[in-house]
Amino acid sequence: MRILSSRLLAALAATAFAVSTSASADTLKLATGFPTGSVAAELAELLAKKTEELSGGDLKVKVFALSLLNLKETPPGLRDGIADLGYVLPPYYPAEYANSNLAADLSMLATLGDDQSGAPAAVAGAMSEYVFFNCPDCQKEWKQQNQVYLGTGASGIYILQCRMPVITLADAKGKKFRSGAANFGRWAEAMDGIKVSMPGNEIYSALEQGVLDCGMYSTAELSNLQLFDVTKDITRRVPGGLFAGIALNNANRDVWQELPEAQRRALIDASAYSTAFFTYEYVRRGDENLEKAKAMGISVNEPAADLLDASREFARNDVKTIVETFTNDYGVENAEAKVKAFRELLAKWEGLTAGMGDDLDGLTKLFAAEIYSKVDASTYGMD
Repeated sequence: MRILSSRLLAALAATAFAVSTSASADTLKLATGFPTGSVAAELAELLAKKTEELSGGDLKVKVFALSLLNLKETPPGLRDGIADLGYVLPPYYPAEYANSNLAADLSMLATLGDDQSGAPAAVAGAMSEYVFFNCPDCQKEWKQQNQVYLGTGASGIYILQCRMPVITLADAKGKKFRSGAANFGRWAEAMDGIKVSMPGNEIYSALEQGVLDCGMYSTAELSNLQLFDVTKDITRRVPGGLFAGIALNNANRDVWQELPEAQRRALIDASAYSTAFFTYEYVRRGDENLEKAKAMGISVNEPAADLLDASREFARNDVKTIVETFTNDYGVENAEAKVKAFRELLAKWEGLTAGMGDDLDGLTKLFAAEIYSKVDASTYGMD
């Protein structure tokens, strides 16, 4: 009997997997690298529900939560058609999505004041409007990766979640901080710490084993990534900023262009719901998790004045570094003008979202009116 080559066996296995997870012409596969019960997985289920509802049942979405592609695999997997829709994190691929990452790196500007409550909604609105309508170079990057962008959500405020107290500037020195984006890595180094870059799926074991001393993320991740058991101390308000490098439900471009216009319209309109829900729910769940953490005996601290002052000074000075880094390292053109355009949009959205942090219905209607209703389903993503 002839022995099959390893390459042929791999091809047969891939074909079998594709058949087992494939979607019909009117059912799309959505991959998220977060587990069932996380905000991202609930977001995906909401998108599926709203897409079916808005398409009159003509288009369905099947959600694969942490089963089809993990967080690192999703961008290339979506590009290559393993999934039809996917939760994409551009900071994991800084060169491929440099223009989107440029804007996302500016999120610390939204949390320089004492009242940070409106920052997530403002950043989500500003990022989405910027990428849809004000950044053709962002759109060019999505096209090069065979994707169609459908909006950005924002996490809750980033704080320190550690194995030991990190309250003062001296406490931060020499500590190993997990960084999920370049600006947070620079913050760690500015505090005389050590930046450690790794996907979110690896944080639990890294904290458990002492590979990390602290993670920088919102308190929603305590439940999203099951981190309650490996977190001992929390320090609020630092580093500040939030994670805005999130393309919530990008579409494979080939699949997108095969859909009838009415189904593309349904996905666009459903994305208004998913963007608002993600941003709202990240904050709500983060607040809930913070109270649970206190009840579990996890210490919740305010930063010392020297650490808070150093953190805010870093954020103000980092804008120049962002411009230089994206210009010199990633070849972003007109970076200073792009920073100015995003900052203007952020100021606009800070006004639009003021007082709406706990109003999911109002936020959904705002995103729909200001952003998604203006996306032309007949032409968007079709070139």
